[in-house]
Amino acid sequence: MVQINRMDKPLVTFTLDTNCIIDLDEVDRPNKTFVLELLSKSNDGHARISILASSASEKQIGGAHLESFSLFEERLTKLGLGHLELLQPIAKFGLSFYGFAVMPTEEQLRREEKIFQTLFPERQLSWQDFAQDNSLDPSDLTSDKAWKWRNRLCDAQAYWSHEISGNDHFVTNDRNFRKKLTIESGFPKASIVSPEEAVAILHK
Repeated sequence: MVQINRMDKPLVTFTLDTNCIIDLDEVDRPNKTFVLELLSKSNDGHARISILASSASEKQIGGAHLESFSLFEERLTKLGLGHLELLQPIAKFGLSFYGFAVMPTEEQLRREEKIFQTLFPERQLSWQDFAQDNSLDPSDLTSDKAWKWRNRLCDAQAYWSHEISGNDHFVTNDRNFRKKLTIESGFPKASIVSPEEAVAILHK
């Protein structure tokens, strides 16, 4: 294995969002080649890549909901991602998986709320508030509208996990991150890049 001298060239770090996992899982995804190249660079020691435990809480391909985190781990292993660092989100009752989420401080909760409100300014972070305002059963987190809320929360948790990890670049195809997480909105250090842009960074 090639060893990189960090004194000469700092190791570049990336966080892959859920869309990057889907890129690998489907045949005709346009970014699949770039995600594979990024993984290859990581395996060669030119970068460090992390993935998100919150991806397990999002709606899976085909609309399924995972009953256990081990099913997510099996999927990651199948896609060649099982060896990557796993970033944990803030624990949420009924959403996160035991042992794969962290108990937050008040400051961390405030930061998660800031991220959520920046990404989705017209939505409620609280599931109870969202369910009440939309006449939903608060005990049912599997309805179509509940999934929309869940996926928004997972987006906020994804960036929170990335930010607290100190990784350099958040890799996603979702333009909402790039559009909303700006210097003006209070995220001066946010580097939101596509898989293609992530590969280009390593070629500089």
